[in-house]
Amino acid sequence: MGVAAEQALGRAREGASHGELFSHREEGELELACVLRPQVGMGSLSGVPYVAALGACEGLEQLGVAGVGVGWPADVVREDGAGLVAHVRTSAGYAEGMFVVCSLSFDVAGGAHADALPADEQVAGAVCSAILARVDAWAAAVGAGRAVAGPLAPVLSDYFDRVTLMGKPVELVYPNGRVAMRGTLAGVDVWGRATVRNELGGEVEVSPEQASIRAAQ
Repeated sequence: MGVAAEQALGRAREGASHGELFSHREEGELELACVLRPQVGMGSLSGVPYVAALGACEGLEQLGVAGVGVGWPADVVREDGAGLVAHVRTSAGYAEGMFVVCSLSFDVAGGAHADALPADEQVAGAVCSAILARVDAWAAAVGAGRAVAGPLAPVLSDYFDRVTLMGKPVELVYPNGRVAMRGTLAGVDVWGRATVRNELGGEVEVSPEQASIRAAQ
């Protein structure tokens, strides 16, 4: 966990309000973290990183950074799926209600689109504001009963369209680095699980804890 995320987590435990923002820059990395307090049940909190990734893409586009998308499950990547723009991470806790700290780390020295990023303050303001707007809209939809099927139901169409490797050749990689299978990324369900289809038509469904997905080598 980075400096900004630790600061945000500490403040959240002290009761920091929804939308409070923290940032830290060190050795070519810009880290942003914001405190989120979505008014949803605990069972829906697993949807936050996916929603935050959508918001981060929109915030970057507002800054004129074109060609970004989502790398399953919740990273911001170049639209060809080959270059990482920002890692998105979340950590949940409880203090004066449930909270989630959402952090993003940008390689501002050599990462994808690094040369297109404006000043740190602009990136922090635009990206975190867009994440906040996305999370608020999603929480309202959850509260209105639109997430009965699963936490991503209200945003699944938008998320599907943003996943850069959807419908493309991918590799399913176990946490130990071993390639489990090659196939086509065929879908993501309302719980955030990805489906990879092999050349014989067989399908494997995985959660982010079980495996990662990358473009086929």
